[in-house]
Order: sequence, then C-alpha cells, then structure tokens
Amino acid sequence: MKKTYQMVERALVDGLLKGDPQPGCPLQSERDLAARFAVSRTTVREALLKLQNSGWISVEQRHATTVNDFWSRGNLELLSSISRNTEPFPPDLASHLLELRVQLAPDYARRAVENGATQLTECLNRVNKLRNSLTEMVKFDWELHLTMAVLSGNKIYPLIMNSFSTLFLRFKGCFFAKEEHRAQARSYYRELLQAANTGNAAHAEDVTRAAMKMRLEEFKRQSGQLAPGKCVKQKFIRRQFETRETITRDIGIIPQKV
Repeated sequence: MKKTYQMVERALVDGLLKGDPQPGCPLQSERDLAARFAVSRTTVREALLKLQNSGWISVEQRHATTVNDFWSRGNLELLSSISRNTEPFPPDLASHLLELRVQLAPDYARRAVENGATQLTECLNRVNKLRNSLTEMVKFDWELHLTMAVLSGNKIYPLIMNSFSTLFLRFKGCFFAKEEHRAQARSYYRELLQAANTGNAAHAEDVTRAAMKMRLEEFKRQSGQLAPGKCVKQKFIRRQFETRETITRDIGIIPQKV
C-alpha cells in the first residue's frame, strides 16, 4: 500500500500530465492541497518535495509554487517519476522511448561487434539453452541489450539503459507475450550472432535497426497508435528477416531454428 504522500504525489502527477494546472501557472497552496486530499500539510510538503526534485514544480518560500515547463526543462528523473506514478504508462511516451531505442540500439550493436565480438558471441550462444517462456525471453533480451551497451565503450549508453530499466522491462513483457514475437526475437538473435561471429559490425547495426523498428511499430499497433493499414513497413521488415534467415540457413551459415 502506498504511503499517504505517495498518493498525493500520484494524484498531482496525473493532473500535471493532463495539463491541470498548465506550465507557468501556480499550484494550489499547501493549505488548499491538505484540505483537498484530507491530509496534513507535512504530508503535502513531502509530496511537493518529490515533485520539485523530479522537475515538475518550482517551490520558493513565501511565493506561490509554480508548475515548470517540464517537457522542455525536465530530465531523466521526470521519466522516473512518471513511471512511479502512472499505471498504465502513457502510450505516447512509451512510443517516444521506443523511438529513442531505435536510434541508440543500432549504434551500440555495431560498436559491440567492433569492440567485443567475442563477449557478444558468448552472450548470444545462451540462446540455444533459452526456454521459450515470457520471463526468460524478457530477461535475456534485457541482458543482451545492456551487454551491447557496455561493450560499445560509450559510458552513457549503460546509464541510459539502467535509467529506463523498469519501463523497458514492462514494454518487453507486452511484446514477448506473443509466440510470434518471441520467434521474431530468436530470428534477430541468430542474425546478430552471425554478425558477431564474422565481425560484421554493419550487419549487426542493420539487423538491430530492423528489429527495433519492428517492435516499435508492433507497440504502436497494439496501443492503437497505428492503423492496421499502416503496418506495411513492419511486414516488409519481417519479410527481410525471413528472407535473410532462409538464405543463410540454406548455405549453412547459421544453425537451424531451435
């Protein structure tokens, strides 16, 4: 059960996300908020401190508490606050996070092959023993991407990944719930393993970009942000995976699907 100040914080975050009140406008006073939520002013003050630390508001003694232009002035802590205080996570923000991964993942995949192909191969070889379960697939996928982020040599990539770990694990749980998506992920792992084994960093970048775009479009479709008639790109990407996998399997580059 959430503590009282957390309930106040959650209610205020919900209102701020809906534009109540708008950035630049004053928030209700501590006294008014205490009456509104039937709590003490000490409890309200604790909730406001959380909001201030996350960048939602600016609190000045003897002045009205003001709502910040948080989308322009906020930082990663704001996303952490949204994650803590919203259920479900806003679909449009989830799409924006996945769009960010479409930009980052291909780069850290390429760098991982360039800097640590052996370590990446060791990680991917675990796929052969990976059970086809939601829990194990989600865990492995997260560990794979974090491993690539670390191997990339860019110290910021792991920090970004870990900052969003709770959110990405939530999104992955939705994606891997379907057998079709687990099969797509295994196809991606096999192609990535081929790239790591051959030291083909460009191929690792290409297949990772295709896989991340596929996941983004599937999320948009599931959340109603993408009309059924606009899934052509996703189908094209899927055909790319299936065609490449068939060709490489036929000439013996990668093992048969397990």
